Amino acid sequence: MSREERKSLIEGIERKRNSKVISYVTGDRNPFSAQIGDDAVRPLYGHIRNLGKVQRLDLFIYSRGGAIDVPWRIVSALRSASEEWNILIPFRANSAATLIALGADFIVMGSQGELGPIDPIMRSQRMIPSRNGPSTVVQDEISVEDVMAYVRFIQERGGITDQQARAAALDKLAGRVDPVALGNLYRTHSHIRDVARRILLSRKTPSAEDVLNLIVSTLAERVYAHGHAIGYATAKEIGLPVEAPDNELDSMMWRLFEAYERDMKLLEPIDPIAAVSTQDRFEERGVIAILESTLGVDEFTGNMEVRAKRQMPANLQVSVNLNLQFPPGINLQQLPAEAQQLLQQLMQSVQQAAVQQAQQAVQQALQSQAPLIGADAGLRNGRWIRGD
Repeated sequence: MSREERKSLIEGIERKRNSKVISYVTGDRNPFSAQIGDDAVRPLYGHIRNLGKVQRLDLFIYSRGGAIDVPWRIVSALRSASEEWNILIPFRANSAATLIALGADFIVMGSQGELGPIDPIMRSQRMIPSRNGPSTVVQDEISVEDVMAYVRFIQERGGITDQQARAAALDKLAGRVDPVALGNLYRTHSHIRDVARRILLSRKTPSAEDVLNLIVSTLAERVYAHGHAIGYATAKEIGLPVEAPDNELDSMMWRLFEAYERDMKLLEPIDPIAAVSTQDRFEERGVIAILESTLGVDEFTGNMEVRAKRQMPANLQVSVNLNLQFPPGINLQQLPAEAQQLLQQLMQSVQQAAVQQAQQAVQQALQSQAPLIGADAGLRNGRWIRGD
């Protein structure tokens, strides 16, 4: 679907709701997913400035989450740009996207709309020692609430009151998570609640104190799985200002989501191993995030690249056979100048062919002698590109 077709759908939602719409979509195409990040703030400001101060502003969002320090900046910007701002959720608005939704005056949840817990996930590295070689570096994803739940388990469920026993239990935790990372986890534990509370208080009509506490505690710690979906009924039950769209608006929101889904190929995951099964490098140009309004579009575009990881043999055997021969008895110095020039051009062509054949030979040798043990995937040369 083209930009013009998406623009037409946005204009239809604006007419239906008597509002101005900004779309923010972060893709989750495996393994090149995007997250809500600080890099999106600047293009978002551009859309807000172009629209000017409006009476009603709608943020259409699809995202699996991102950095927890960005939602407050987005919410503040939307609040300053409108008398009333609302969020339209056709499908997923998880983690950091849920934090953004907390600041909306109304949360319009489509029939497939969902929020999620706001417990952050932290990434860290740890070393696993090996008896037969160097230590292995392992990438860990640690839920802040999992660590806090472990501490509560020791005190409450485990019934451990002896100080020495508590110290031993905490030593095990410190052996699993770096002490500095533990300090960071605790700061994040407090920070996420403070951010959620400030965002809730930024609404035009904030909820009562007991409702604020219920919302924060439910989203931060009472939902026991980070990927748990919070639907309309649960959101309303805990006091969030949710609305259900009528059938027409629900259909319009879903069609716009499907347009992004198709254009960003969200239903076409790339299998890294399959991508490099016949060649050691795969590359495809793609868009992993979009900010869009009727006045323009910003796309985060880059090269989706997959490189093969192979177990190299001790001695790689490469065979190159050019099979080029000159007739015997030819004295090159006796040839006319024109013939010598042609011969030089021929030799240059031969050299180029030799390099290409050598590269092919190395590739074939790698494929036959160096087994594929994995693949590295990453987005290269990613940047926001502005369009009309």
